Amino acid sequence: MAHSLLTTVIGSFPKPEYLPIEDWFDAARNEGAMNSERVTENFTKYQENTKESDEQLFIKAAEEVINLQINSGIDIPTDGEVRRENYVHYHCRYLTGFDFKNLERRVFRDGAYDSHLPAIRKKIEHTNVGYAAFDYISSQKVSPVPIKFTLPGPLTIMDTTADCYYGDRPKLNRDLADTINKEILKLVDAGCRYIQVDEPLFARQVDDASSFGMEGIERCFHGVPKEVKKIMHMCCGYPDHLDDEDYKKADPGSYHQLAREVDDLNIDEVSIEDAHCKNDLKLLEKFEKKSVIFGAVAIASSRIETEDEIINRINSALNHIDRNRLVIAPDCGLGLLTPNLAVAKLSVMCSAVKKI
Repeated sequence: MAHSLLTTVIGSFPKPEYLPIEDWFDAARNEGAMNSERVTENFTKYQENTKESDEQLFIKAAEEVINLQINSGIDIPTDGEVRRENYVHYHCRYLTGFDFKNLERRVFRDGAYDSHLPAIRKKIEHTNVGYAAFDYISSQKVSPVPIKFTLPGPLTIMDTTADCYYGDRPKLNRDLADTINKEILKLVDAGCRYIQVDEPLFARQVDDASSFGMEGIERCFHGVPKEVKKIMHMCCGYPDHLDDEDYKKADPGSYHQLAREVDDLNIDEVSIEDAHCKNDLKLLEKFEKKSVIFGAVAIASSRIETEDEIINRINSALNHIDRNRLVIAPDCGLGLLTPNLAVAKLSVMCSAVKKI
């Protein structure tokens, strides 16, 4: 009997409207573009006025989002990142050295995007190790199956904050990786068995990824035991809004450049996009040791893929990788979508997987 393909999600899910925070995906849906400055300022104000009753809302949201994923057919869900205004900055709020009140303007991606960002103004140190374990435990208690927990990678944190102190990217990468490692080890102690570090910047900054980014991933997972799935997500980036056809994504050719080095990392799985970019599937042959989480539905398009499309693409992928090393997922997080659209895409994806 053929090995059943597992399904998972990458991280984010559209937030229930009753939550007391908004995130950058909410801003994209409501305004037509992500507004990280406003979201950062609003979350800072929320932190100053948080209520004990909000905790029950976050637990309710996690349960709702997890059940939506499971009912769609997902084997390994996440908590939907329901507590986070921004999956990068949320981690940074637990570190000293970041200034969230006096933001710095930065321009990215060859002028395609600019934003006001939290600034690094002194040495990065951890002040409250264990926030991830707290979030994980509260979500796992309301999940009937083991959930995956996600954290941002150091290179990606560096791209979405403004360095006004270090002036040394490898050093900053190491310090950030050490904070992530502390959270990961607490997650392990809490019983989490699926831990994912997101590094979309690998695809945009290949030279940095190769010269010191790989070391950062190794530091993140240092000391993690074999029974824990160590996962790295390497996507090509979000647009400002849904169905933005002109958005400048990272070159998926970066996957080919980095595949051999990623295959040598001390991780178990690597997550890549395919739905939006249709890789040359010979790429999968370069991952000789790692399992591949394969993006089978696009997360920035409102069009719902057909079962036949998904089945045909996965069958093509299976010509290049062992069946027991392929996991199926959306390209990236589902935060840009509406809840109904996210469920529709997951449902057709999982239905297709059952027929392969």
